[in-house]
Amino acid sequence: MRKEIVLPVIAAAGGVAGFFLRRWELATAFESDSGLQITGMPATYALILLSAVMVVISLLLGRSKVPFQGGYYEAFDVKGNWAFAVVNTVAAFLLLISGVLNLYGYVRHTHDSVIRVLLGILCIITFVFVLVLTRDNLRRTGNGRFRFSLLVPAYNFCLWLICAYQERAIDPVIGDYVYQMFAIIASLLGLYFIASFSFGRGRVALTGILSGLGIYFSIVALADHTDAATKLLLGFAILYLLAGMVAMYANIRCRAGAPVTGATEPEITEPEITEEAPSHES
Repeated sequence: MRKEIVLPVIAAAGGVAGFFLRRWELATAFESDSGLQITGMPATYALILLSAVMVVISLLLGRSKVPFQGGYYEAFDVKGNWAFAVVNTVAAFLLLISGVLNLYGYVRHTHDSVIRVLLGILCIITFVFVLVLTRDNLRRTGNGRFRFSLLVPAYNFCLWLICAYQERAIDPVIGDYVYQMFAIIASLLGLYFIASFSFGRGRVALTGILSGLGIYFSIVALADHTDAATKLLLGFAILYLLAGMVAMYANIRCRAGAPVTGATEPEITEPEITEEAPSHES
């Protein structure tokens, strides 16, 4: 099975189906006057069922028997892969625009949250780090160990999680924002496990599972009635995790099917020691 194609396609296709189910739910499962969620609506159950199915599929297919021992570049070797570079560059610019919109909203008093300003600044900083990381991956600069630039997107999503919780904590209707929170948490963990390869703690299964779920929930959350800056952050998560997921599983397939090449160390054998019979002089 070519997991670098199958798993991203399943995650994206499931996300698209979930997007339309979420639209259906928002249109039919909430009271128009009070905004309270109506229990027992088929759209709600259908989306919950789809999400459960996606979790099970991710758990079953995200596993791998080929561990990576060589670190980040062994798992995410994309030297000369311009498709990876283009996707990551587009994702980086989504971050940049999101950061600018957050700062612009504060200046125009669209929102007055200071943490939104910090989120906007961090998005712009992360934009620079993602571009640098993409350039280095394309050229395979350095040995891929202890790359701080890999952690910056995860820090960005940590701050976004705090910001989203701060803004949504007073909302009594959990159904209003639950899929957005799932998207942020799954994407945050996916970003963390991608970065973990650079620090000698890479986990293929967790990276694949959480990246796939991050893609799925982010596409579903695009259906919510949120601002443009939030949708752009979700778009970044979709593209960045998708690129990483494809690269990792492609490298797994290559390493699983590649013949063992290169010189092997000569076998060292201990010299045979023979015991001479004692001579008796007459």
